Amino acid sequence: MGILKKTATFLVISIVLASAFSVSAQNRAKQNLNPTGTISANNLKKNLYILASKDMEGRETATRGQAKAASFIAAYYKQIGLAPGNKGLYFQDYPLIKDTVEQSSIKIGRQEFKYQKDFAFPLTLNNQEQLVASALVWAGYGITDSLFNNLATIHAKDKILLVMGGEPAVRKPSRWGNFSAGAKLRAQAAAQLGARAVFIIDTTFSASPNKFAGSVAIRPTGEGAVGAKASVNVYFISKSMAKAIMGNWFETLIKSADQVVPLRFEKTISVAVRQQIHHEKLQSSNVMAYLPGTDKKDELLIISAHYDHLGVRADQTYFGADDNASGTASVMELARLFSEAKAAGKGPRRSILFLNVSGEEQGLWGSDYYTLHPVYPLNNTVADLNTDMIGRVDTLHTPLDSNYIYIIGDNKLSSALRPVNEGNNQAITKLTLDYKYNDPADPEKIYYRSDHYNFAKNNIPIVFFFDGINKDYHQVSDTPDKISYGLMSKRLTLVFYDAWEIANREDRLPVDRHEK
Repeated sequence: MGILKKTATFLVISIVLASAFSVSAQNRAKQNLNPTGTISANNLKKNLYILASKDMEGRETATRGQAKAASFIAAYYKQIGLAPGNKGLYFQDYPLIKDTVEQSSIKIGRQEFKYQKDFAFPLTLNNQEQLVASALVWAGYGITDSLFNNLATIHAKDKILLVMGGEPAVRKPSRWGNFSAGAKLRAQAAAQLGARAVFIIDTTFSASPNKFAGSVAIRPTGEGAVGAKASVNVYFISKSMAKAIMGNWFETLIKSADQVVPLRFEKTISVAVRQQIHHEKLQSSNVMAYLPGTDKKDELLIISAHYDHLGVRADQTYFGADDNASGTASVMELARLFSEAKAAGKGPRRSILFLNVSGEEQGLWGSDYYTLHPVYPLNNTVADLNTDMIGRVDTLHTPLDSNYIYIIGDNKLSSALRPVNEGNNQAITKLTLDYKYNDPADPEKIYYRSDHYNFAKNNIPIVFFFDGINKDYHQVSDTPDKISYGLMSKRLTLVFYDAWEIANREDRLPVDRHEK
């Protein structure tokens, strides 16, 4: 209780404190750098409880629950007087395909392997429903980049590449080590070699065969989309299936996988993959509202959060209160504050797009679609402030040590963004800014796992505000009663001050760093 009382005192945003910034008080007023308004914990709580209610059915992308959430968010933006963000519409629809595996098998020689017992595959990396090959060739980790090229000596045309998942311990961690991103990268590399498919050995397969691939999947369509079809199929295979293929060579090849030039192993044998997949057209949507700026209205700040979650599974609703009703309610609350400032004659100099995207849980689909089909020019977009989970205390902190927020990506593209964030924190919120997940060597690779990344890929400076992983992450127990609304308000106050300064400063943030 004491901590919450102390937190509440920080919700009063004072003009006096703002004068502590390096810019003089007179210049701050001239540049509209003094924020007006206060984050309302009650508003956050009200909207979060609605978003994370059973009526929203877990907000899974391309479901009735997601559509309900989208309508609720759009109605809120209309209610507070914000204009539609997409040419008169609050929605940016994008097409999806739902794939359902009806049957699948892989036959190697005379031995037949069973779907979800011996192998599985991500439906987003599955282009051919039937394929044949006459050989399998070992390619180590199947990595190809400027520092580590396993494929330089591999001849794989019309063959199947057999590779290890993950990446060697001798390498600096990269996207190749992520099973989802790494699978797509391997598919792209295999396609360049003319391979028919990639078999990725997953040593954890027997414990969790559906970890990376299930029998039903939804994917975006369109060239360049994150979830679009790969040109070759990718299969995760079990250790026992790999042993059956490699025979006595199994242990030797696995132990040698760290070598840049893989040991030579090629098995000439017939391989036949057969599967039946049903395809159904679906649709999802991003929700966006627009606030026009004044003298710098051609430049745009984006404030983003994903509103989708995991839906209903086995008759259990995944409420997604922290992930990410907290971020969604935060964007809605910031929209209210900026809308009220505009009505009071203190609107931002730059325009602001309040962007709530779907498809994040499946692979950042909504933000990917937006950056491929931007409503406003990306070269005029000055920054993206992304809130994804900001209402809880993670397992690395205690309730007595909760005055923190993880800051990710703030120094990767602009040298000016960290000073903005740290300056506002020092003057106003006085949170502990934790850069743990900003480390390029972060094994969780959090930087790549939320929607800001699609903007960073396009050279747009970003800050990702994050509270860490708690025990209810992606569980049915992620419920709104567990949110710390005072703490969430304090964290959002920092985002508000950052947004206000970025939207009103004289110069746009420079893009003078390149650590994407």
